[in-house]
Amino acid sequence: MCNKILTDEQSIDYIVRGGDYWQMLGSIRGSENHHQGNLSWVSGHVECAYSIKLEGPDYNKEVEEIIRKVEDKEIPYRLIITPNSAPPEVDVCGLFLLHNNFDVESNYGMIKELSSDLVFPALPQNVNLFRVNDIYQLKSAGSILNSAFEYDFFSFEHYLDIFNIPSNHFYLAECDGIPAGALMAIHNNDLVEISWVGTLKGYRKKGIAKHLIHMAEKDAIHKGISISTISAFADAANAYINAGYRKCCEIKVVVHYTPAV
Repeated sequence: MCNKILTDEQSIDYIVRGGDYWQMLGSIRGSENHHQGNLSWVSGHVECAYSIKLEGPDYNKEVEEIIRKVEDKEIPYRLIITPNSAPPEVDVCGLFLLHNNFDVESNYGMIKELSSDLVFPALPQNVNLFRVNDIYQLKSAGSILNSAFEYDFFSFEHYLDIFNIPSNHFYLAECDGIPAGALMAIHNNDLVEISWVGTLKGYRKKGIAKHLIHMAEKDAIHKGISISTISAFADAANAYINAGYRKCCEIKVVVHYTPAV
């Protein structure tokens, strides 16, 4: 077991630091002009943003300006509200919901403390794990992640750009010899962020994702990393709890939608 116990404040700080993932996406091929302050996203699709930070003192006015930019498609229509987005007394999501055509989704920031004395379960005989080391494995991993998350905007060139950043690592799982799951992790000093964990339909609920996570954790521990974080959809949180993670904070996602005509 881990000896170190983080406070809630320390845990939230790690979760927020894990958001470097979005800044990384904003730096890949074709995304050079898709930056505005703390926002960045993948070229060609107004899809996601990381960390709306309000400066005050007129928070409502700031939100109105963000809404204008969303409606004019200057910035993404999915806005991630992390715990450091504004002072605790400011209801950022509530300010968005005062306006029409916005919904709020909930994700969880999850954390696990790593140490060399962690015990990992044995790998099933029909499952093999691989660190992605070549473009052929990367193509398999990218295809699995695109399918698992129903992505349509990450091309192989995007994955190759991400793969070529030294802090980024991909893992691939095979079940009975068939590619079935993939994972991406980002190393950031004493932190590893598990960014994508995807398993193909038909191979889910077999523990494949958990073993992929454990492989990434083992590599992180070997490099002296002591903290692992995951941003989890609400319906996936229990799977990560089974892998040793705990809920640290709620991350709200404000979504602008176009009303049906």
